[in-house]
Amino acid sequence: MNRLIWGVLLILSGSLMPTFAAWVDVQGEAKIINNNVTQAREEAIHQALSYVSLRSGGSFSSSQRIENGRLVKDQFSMDQSINITQVELVSERVVGDRLMVNIRADVNNGASSLCTNESLKASILVPQAQLHHREQLRYGNIGHFERHLSERLGQVIERHGKASFPHVHASERLDIEQALIDIRGYRLPTWLSEITDSQYLLLPEIIDISTAPPETSLFGMISDDPQRQFQLKLSLYHGISGEMIWSELYNSPAPWEFKKQLTVPSNSNIFWSSSYGKNIENILVQASEDIDKILNCRPLLGQIVAKQHDRIIINLGRRHGIKVGDEFQLVLQQNMPDRLDKMRAIAGQSRTSISIDQVTEESATALLQGQNASLNIQINDLAIKQ
Repeated sequence: MNRLIWGVLLILSGSLMPTFAAWVDVQGEAKIINNNVTQAREEAIHQALSYVSLRSGGSFSSSQRIENGRLVKDQFSMDQSINITQVELVSERVVGDRLMVNIRADVNNGASSLCTNESLKASILVPQAQLHHREQLRYGNIGHFERHLSERLGQVIERHGKASFPHVHASERLDIEQALIDIRGYRLPTWLSEITDSQYLLLPEIIDISTAPPETSLFGMISDDPQRQFQLKLSLYHGISGEMIWSELYNSPAPWEFKKQLTVPSNSNIFWSSSYGKNIENILVQASEDIDKILNCRPLLGQIVAKQHDRIIINLGRRHGIKVGDEFQLVLQQNMPDRLDKMRAIAGQSRTSISIDQVTEESATALLQGQNASLNIQINDLAIKQ
């Protein structure tokens, strides 16, 4: 491994103590030029490591210097507080004039109070929550609880989220099993994020809302309010890679103050002002804070959603914290099929940067400078704020 590969490892490595480690399997490829397999191998590994950074929330930077019309410096780097402690070359093969490599990287993600997205916010798609046991709705007749919980979750993220805002689709039900289904070769979270212009997909699962029998005392003459369970699992998926980046199970029972035969609409003030409703609200606030911690140290990745001649539109706007004059680095994205024909996103070098000249609520536009830049940039390429 020469200085090029070690340089990438040093860029990806941080001085902060890691909080968790995980092995990441990635694939890269490069063209073999003049039968130089060694150089192709280095470039393929470099490409694979760039995917590790994208998957782990890496940021990209690029700088060029031109003298007398000639490019004399071209530097492209990735930066994030992650530490790759070990890289293994699993396999390689030659297909035509291209070299394919598979590597495994041991990644430690670091955390720091300095992590910040400069007041940038990512949009999170929130579909209808899934309920594991529908018969549990009968106690209290809390029909449509799945929809109302997602609406409440969206309201909490809207009020408390510092790194995100919601796209609530509470009337649209999404089976959890479908999260692994591919549509035209793409993972479902990626497809849903594209059609809703969301950077992330948040799947709520209601595991348990059963009610225990009330406890009695004084020879059965006094009965306490029964305890009702509330177990909620939240899973956050990245909109570009389609991979799950965070999951948490919340478990907090609370007293059910209402009679069993009483109908308590789950979108009513009576429900949400009760002990049980306030307990759920506190859990959703905690979940919003947990999501902020996850997103604070991840760069906000926008995508080019439209291109006409030298004019492009990205799916980041005023609600994301974007302003006129903001500078963005464009990163080429290539979707490569893996061994199971699932599409994997890979980031590539680009010399193109843009300055935003128009901003709407959830999109922004800019002009590409130079004929070569206009030819290379395509729809779905990435845009990262500099």
